[in-house]
Amino acid sequence: MAGKEITGIRRLWPRTGRAWTFVVLGVLTFFALDLLVLRGSDPALDLLVFLSGMLAGFAAARLATYPFRRLVGGSGIWSTVGLFVGLALVFAIIFGGTALAGIPPYPTAEGGNVGNMIYGIALGFLVGVPGGLIPAGSGEPRPSSVPDLKVAAVILGTVVGLFGLLFMLFLLLEYALVPLIRALAG
Repeated sequence: MAGKEITGIRRLWPRTGRAWTFVVLGVLTFFALDLLVLRGSDPALDLLVFLSGMLAGFAAARLATYPFRRLVGGSGIWSTVGLFVGLALVFAIIFGGTALAGIPPYPTAEGGNVGNMIYGIALGFLVGVPGGLIPAGSGEPRPSSVPDLKVAAVILGTVVGLFGLLFMLFLLLEYALVPLIRALAG
């Protein structure tokens, strides 16, 4: 029984030198932030809380998407679907978490460490969901990343365009319709 447990733990360890470098740099970053927090640095505390939330959100996203890896197969479309699911979860986490915490949904000083943690968890989900839907051992070498860059540019352009439209709608409501309604009501 002990041999199976060790084999299961070994599967979680990084397998490449690049992954080990990432792990070592992450541990050193958290160690340096801990030392700065112990010396009384408030920005280091904010960054430590945010990065801890991001790590927790990333781990939770990977655990939540693990059962779906076998369902999605090797199709690249699931990475795009995962990106949109991740974006939806970001908004659900931000608005749900801030409502539960009783703080404004936009970053303010009133949110404090709880707000930093909520935004960190949301960003961790955004990063973790698309990668969690790709099977770990796809094994197929990819010929080029140029099509992926085009897809990423289209998705990013769509998101920026939607945010731009929402901002224009906000400006229209705030500076055109609200004064008109106040003038008609008064």
